[in-house]
Amino acid sequence: MKRNCPNTQCHSPKIIKYGHYFRHNDSRRIQRFKCMACSKQFSTSTGTLEFGQKKRRVNYLLMKLFAAKVSQRRAAKIAGVNKVTVQRKFDYWSKKAAIKNKRFREKLSASKARHIQFDDLITKEKTKLKPLSITVVCDADRRYILYASPCQISSFGHLSELSKKKYGPRKSFYNENLEHVFQTIKSTIASTALIESDEHKNYKPMVNQYFPLSTYLQYKSERGCIAGQGELKKAIYDPLYGINHTLAMLRDGISTLVRRTWCTTQDPVRLKGHLEIFTYYYNQIYLGGLPSG
Repeated sequence: MKRNCPNTQCHSPKIIKYGHYFRHNDSRRIQRFKCMACSKQFSTSTGTLEFGQKKRRVNYLLMKLFAAKVSQRRAAKIAGVNKVTVQRKFDYWSKKAAIKNKRFREKLSASKARHIQFDDLITKEKTKLKPLSITVVCDADRRYILYASPCQISSFGHLSELSKKKYGPRKSFYNENLEHVFQTIKSTIASTALIESDEHKNYKPMVNQYFPLSTYLQYKSERGCIAGQGELKKAIYDPLYGINHTLAMLRDGISTLVRRTWCTTQDPVRLKGHLEIFTYYYNQIYLGGLPSG
């Protein structure tokens, strides 16, 4: 691998090896380098997301726990570290997973999806009076999660009046989020793909805008069953089984999406990070990633 000096005012390619050092937190021997132009010394870990970490051994374990319906406090007890450490590892994995998911979508553009399904998963921010919507798109044939993005929506149903009375009018960013999702996944989907969803009124204009040559089918929503986290349907044949199963996996894998009052989303930004972590785990570890070659 060709290296340049990490000094922003130098970037010289004249780099030489300059010894090693032993990193105690993961028992590895790390190569050091020196820039012949500005004399700056650096190592292979300089500039990485892991730079400066002192408990690297628990990184992989915590990532799997974040995708296994384990809360951060319980993850701290299992890994034997402080809950502040788990919080920092969560932020680290959110950034790293987002980068890896972006690269995964770039690789996927070489073998574009020809059959996708998408739907929304409804959750809450602290209370049911503050609902959130997560738009999820999956490859129905290969089961990959192409993208998942949360957004704030206005309250609805029998709690809408109480929500307005307690918190005032709540703005909805649903249409903006839906457009953001389609912009993100456009390069990974074939222009003539088969696209399926339920009969939500906002879906068809967006599909026609971004995939005018696609075959778009909409199905009537069915009543959910208890066994599938409320996402799988009671019907004998479910034409949207792919996306419904993916939503059930999200509810079963992300602790703040479980319908329980003791573990709810406090910040939509951190929910976005949690979705990135689960997407990375599901696509590249659980499903094994893209086949080589």
